Amino acid sequence: MKLLLIIILGFFTGTLCLSFGVRLLSTGLESINKNRMKRVISRFTSNVFTAFITGTLLTALVQSSTAITIMTVSFVNSGLMQLTQAVGIIYGANIGTTVTAQLMSFRLTDYAYLILATGIIISLIAKKHSLKGIGKAITGFGLMFLGLKILNWGVPFIKESEKVYNLFLTYGKNQYAGFIIGIIITMLVQSSSATVGLTIVLFNAGLISFEAALGLTFGDNIGTCISAQIASIGTNLSARRTAWSHTLYNIIGAVAAMVMLKPFANLIITVTAALGQDKTRLIANAHTIFNVLSALVFLPFTKFYVRFIETVVRD
Repeated sequence: MKLLLIIILGFFTGTLCLSFGVRLLSTGLESINKNRMKRVISRFTSNVFTAFITGTLLTALVQSSTAITIMTVSFVNSGLMQLTQAVGIIYGANIGTTVTAQLMSFRLTDYAYLILATGIIISLIAKKHSLKGIGKAITGFGLMFLGLKILNWGVPFIKESEKVYNLFLTYGKNQYAGFIIGIIITMLVQSSSATVGLTIVLFNAGLISFEAALGLTFGDNIGTCISAQIASIGTNLSARRTAWSHTLYNIIGAVAAMVMLKPFANLIITVTAALGQDKTRLIANAHTIFNVLSALVFLPFTKFYVRFIETVVRD
């Protein structure tokens, strides 16, 4: 009973630190660049390709696809942007947010306390708004790695508990269970990066298979759409279409990837090996490659996709 309590407490504490750290990182970066982001979005989204590049770069800058997507919904709602431009930004936002997962796949957990302390000190002594934002972002970065560290601490306890370990052995190889769990967890924490971080820990610890980890990764792409759906409540038809274009884009991509799971898994293993990386980078690479491939497939057919959204989402 005591061992089970330690596992549950460690899991929730680690997940909370991870999700709060990701949120603090993105809000800190967003507070520095918010006005600049609005100017860039209004100026550099004249067509779907420039909107795609803008969405990728801005999300990589603020590390929150949710923030960029919600901002896009509000722009469409106010009439400052057309649905085609918004769809381009959504393609890019999904790619930009994968930078966080790439960072989490590096072994930086040993520096969690140092990063966290640096961020807190900057936040306390800084007087300028921009410096406070940087301090907040660094604090979030440290919390993110502290969360990963706590989750890693819990792995030996999981392996010690026969019941919990058998639970992972039973369900940790099922990609469909991983897919559903990925959707639910991401809807709850509203951060795909946090779910990917958790997936990296579980996979690297050998608690889930690569297929189940991929299922979790695909599922989190769907779960993260809840934020845009909430943001679109009470908005006009165009804004609701923008939210649904985000949701359906992620659903179509995730379901297609699940159908072609084995070829996709082989592709990730091949690319990771070609880059000279070990298996600890597999999940982060899968997250990035999945979103890049989804965007490349959808980009040439954006005009038809927009027509599809306009047909499906009516007043």
